[in-house]
Amino acid sequence: MKIALIVTLSLSLVFATKFSSKYHTTAELNEELESLSRSCSFLSLSNASDSPLIKEVNINRNQNKKYRAYILFGEHPRELISPESGIHFLNDLCFEKTDPKNQQILDDFELRLILNANPLSRQKVEGGEYCLRENENGVDINRNYDAHWEKVQDDVRQVTSGPNPFSEPETRAVRDSLKSFNPDIFLTVHSGTLGMFTPHAYSTDAAEQNEEKMMDILNDISGKYCPSCDVGVASQAIGYLAPGSCVDYAYDELKIRYSFAFEIYHGSINLEEQLKSRSHSSFLQLTGQQQSTKNRKFEHNNNHSCFLQTSSKYEMSKKECFDYFNPDSSQYDWYVQNWTEAYQEMLLKLVQEEK
Repeated sequence: MKIALIVTLSLSLVFATKFSSKYHTTAELNEELESLSRSCSFLSLSNASDSPLIKEVNINRNQNKKYRAYILFGEHPRELISPESGIHFLNDLCFEKTDPKNQQILDDFELRLILNANPLSRQKVEGGEYCLRENENGVDINRNYDAHWEKVQDDVRQVTSGPNPFSEPETRAVRDSLKSFNPDIFLTVHSGTLGMFTPHAYSTDAAEQNEEKMMDILNDISGKYCPSCDVGVASQAIGYLAPGSCVDYAYDELKIRYSFAFEIYHGSINLEEQLKSRSHSSFLQLTGQQQSTKNRKFEHNNNHSCFLQTSSKYEMSKKECFDYFNPDSSQYDWYVQNWTEAYQEMLLKLVQEEK
């Protein structure tokens, strides 16, 4: 009994040390957002939801902005790196605003971000439940949107869809926030594989409108920031259908012309080393070889993405879950910087596509 208790306490200490070394708690994320709202004149905060508390970030420096961009982080609480990349992106906009990329983004865009879309379950993850995907009601909120929704009850794989669309306070908050903002581009950020996806997730059909422009953006970004990423239609990349997702809701129901899902970390692939080892010539060659989703043969990275339904909370230990979905402290800075630059590139490419 004493041995078991010592082992449990030791593992808890390892998890706490691993978490606190780089990652923010929910309270720390909210504190940093409050600090940014005081120091960054063009950033303001509001509540997308009071219960649970979900903060909404609004950025608007130029009243004559041309485009609106909406980025959603933290739908699945175990994917801690998602909100971390978001807070880094915000800090970069606020404190590196003289950077030419940020200057153009602030000139051309009004932005709205939700950093922590599943705060109650994230707090459980912060306490050591590193495999937790669902919300406080045992619902996968990325199956709870009113977009080709289907009722699913699967507690083992953590993909329960809820009793009806928008049954969950988190998805209602995102729905209302999106509707009031009416963006030109929508992005949801996850981890568990490496991928950049377009609609649809509920069927194998590609997006009916704007597919070529969306693929142009993704092919450019993947070549520069994620050569291992699967790129294209979500359902084709993951191998089967995922009804009720936010990316399909944004595209099909709200008619947001650019709708994307990014998967930014895979525990078995060292993206940093891949990019560092590539020569300039091979970099250009890969970028030129990117193909449209209609012709590309996908090599599936793995099965733990935001859409795939084979990741069980019983399949992996807590430590394995943390490592699978999140980089460790030695990789953290590189990943948040790499994906901050990718988000910037996505926005700037949209401006080019719309000219």
